[in-house]
Amino acid sequence: MRKSFEFRVRGFWSKQRERLTGAIVQLAILVYAAGGVNAQDVRAKAEAEGKLMFYATFNAADSKTLTDGFKQVYPKIDAVFYRSTDSALMERILTENRAGQHLWDVVVTTSFYGHNLKKRGLLAAYDSPERKFFRDGYKDPQGTWTSTYTNYAAFGYNTRSLPKSGVPKSYKDLLKPEWKGQIGMDSRAYEWFGTMIKAMGEEQGLAYMRELAKQTQLRAGRTLLAQLVAAGEFSGALTAYSQTFEVLKPSGAPVDWVYLNPVFANIHPTGIAAKAPHPNAARLFIDFVLSRRGQELIRGMNRIPDRVDVKPAQTRLIEGITPA
Repeated sequence: MRKSFEFRVRGFWSKQRERLTGAIVQLAILVYAAGGVNAQDVRAKAEAEGKLMFYATFNAADSKTLTDGFKQVYPKIDAVFYRSTDSALMERILTENRAGQHLWDVVVTTSFYGHNLKKRGLLAAYDSPERKFFRDGYKDPQGTWTSTYTNYAAFGYNTRSLPKSGVPKSYKDLLKPEWKGQIGMDSRAYEWFGTMIKAMGEEQGLAYMRELAKQTQLRAGRTLLAQLVAAGEFSGALTAYSQTFEVLKPSGAPVDWVYLNPVFANIHPTGIAAKAPHPNAARLFIDFVLSRRGQELIRGMNRIPDRVDVKPAQTRLIEGITPA
């Protein structure tokens, strides 16, 4: 049964505020400073620790690519990973924290949960020397996280059912009668919803979302949305990411995409646990993921790396993108 996107999401935000924010605690006292630390000493201590636990929202294959790449550089450190969805991963971290269990060293998650980890004091500050290659807005000024890659929400469309002249140029265009029932949306696009409300202003934004809800059909998963557009089930899809459409094109899928302003960017904060069991190995892993080599691995996953000197495989994915 189709449900109202707006009210589902508003319920989510109420629940998340209560569950995730609560009392804001100070940043972790444990701080790792890059300056004045001998790199060889850090490596020796990391190798003595011998292990690294990586909590990730990457899929299993991509998580393994990163940990395997790290082990090629540091073969004496056994890097392992646990992967899950962003919400389930947050639940796991909070449950472990309440139980006094400190099992993870490094986490990569989505923007909403990354910011909440910081607010809860669960991330340690570490000013990696690689952070200088990341723009402001893609790294925390206090050094608790750096975004390793970003997903940009696009409007994807089926090129067989939609001529170029019919491609929407604005979000307002999606409210036209011809789009009724022809737009697919991710049923869990909570961050997109919240960001758009903020960009439009609450009153205007909620009014827009009420009208948009009359036009859309909800499906779970952005990759699925892109596939359904390619199959012709929808003429277009909102909230799916540009690269999910781009990767379908080499196989001949009849899809293309455009960015509508404002463009929603879902960064992926990556940081060290405030009580990491292997803090030195964690520092090396952060350095690796943010390094040119690590970012090239992320590019190979058909993702958009955030390091300024590592462009995505399809440069069109970042053309015209200007951080707010």
